[in-house]
This record gives sequence, C-alpha cells and structure tokens, in this order.
Amino acid sequence: MGQSVVQVSKLTQASTSALLVASGCPVAALKAAPQTDFLLAIDAGLAVCMQAQRHVDLVVGDLDSVKPALLAEATGATIKQYQVDKDESDLELALYEAINLGVNKITVLLRDGGRLDHQLANLLVLASPRWQSAQVDAIVGQHRLWVVHGERTLPLTQNMPLALHAVGGPAHGVSTTNLEYQLADAELPALVALGISNRVVADSPTVNVTKGVIIAISACDE
Repeated sequence: MGQSVVQVSKLTQASTSALLVASGCPVAALKAAPQTDFLLAIDAGLAVCMQAQRHVDLVVGDLDSVKPALLAEATGATIKQYQVDKDESDLELALYEAINLGVNKITVLLRDGGRLDHQLANLLVLASPRWQSAQVDAIVGQHRLWVVHGERTLPLTQNMPLALHAVGGPAHGVSTTNLEYQLADAELPALVALGISNRVVADSPTVNVTKGVIIAISACDE
C-alpha cells in the first residue's frame, strides 16, 4: 500500500549498520543493544526509543499504536506512515527501509512474548532472501538469533548453546566449526528438530550454507 510522509528530514549519512526496535521491547534491552549508524523505530517501538532517550532516525509502520504527541517529540526523525490495511508487516517495512539505506548489518530488537502468531511471523520474515544483501541478527529477550545466508561467524564462546534451523526448505552443503556436533557438507531438513541442543566447544563457531537459509539461535542466559 502507499505511504504518507508525516514529517520529512533527509537521511544523508552513509551507513553500514542499523538497529530496528519493535514495540513492547524492554527499555533496558535497548540500552544494552549495540550502537549503530541508524536507529529505526517500528511503530510503537518509538515509545521504547524515547524512554531510552535514544535519537531515532526513522519511524516506520501504520502507526496505529503511536500517540500523535509522541510523533511530535521525535524531532529530526523521518516518519513514514502506511495504511493499516496493507500486505506487509511493520517489521517488513522497516527491513525494506534499512536495505534501501544501503545498510549491510541489521540488528532487530524484538519483544519477548506477546502473540505467538506475531512472534513466528517475525522470525520467519527475518530469514527472507529479500534482505540477504545484509547480515541480519535479532535480540529476543535472553536469546540471540543470526540469519545465515552463505557463511557466518557467530560471536559465541565455549559452552554456549546453539540451535540450527533450516527455514523455507532444506539447507544444503551445511558445514560448521567449533560445535560439539559438527556438520560437514550435510543437508539440514526443514521442519525437524535435528539441529537443536548443540553446543559451542571453542569460541567463534562458523556456519556455512551452500544453498538455503538457516536461523541460528543461542540462549544467552544458559
């Protein structure tokens, strides 16, 4: 659906990284999130950003959960409002915006809890090949998620848990390093639990996929 620009402020800074903040995220999680070149608020994620006193570069969504007074306080931000009846989710719209900004590293801060259908949709959306020009990560409560297209080195240390899930079909040519249960040019089927309950045996494990996409998930509190 078309967009209506409520407030416009040019985004001219060259960027390599962006943090996307969804609604319902704890303020403490945003304060602990990595610093990036751009900060995008996804709909009511703006309230989280304002509470954390973080400057917002872009607000994206149908804005059905954002009070007009809060939008007025987002000085210096570009606001892109879409119709409520649309095909894309607000997260998808924010990811499109990040890609259009030329970002090659995207971290998404998602709510831990809430509606299960929204949670599932968000995780699946992150794995879409539409964003494969960028490295996409997510922070969901005490869990960290990495989308693997090709090869990625994960910032994990020894004894941390790791699960690998093929999304959208089987992943072919999967090879790993520094994991308890290694894969070497293997096929990881979709819709199975084969990749859960693995563990890091040495720092900075790698996951390589020849064809397909994998979501790697670790629990930070274990």
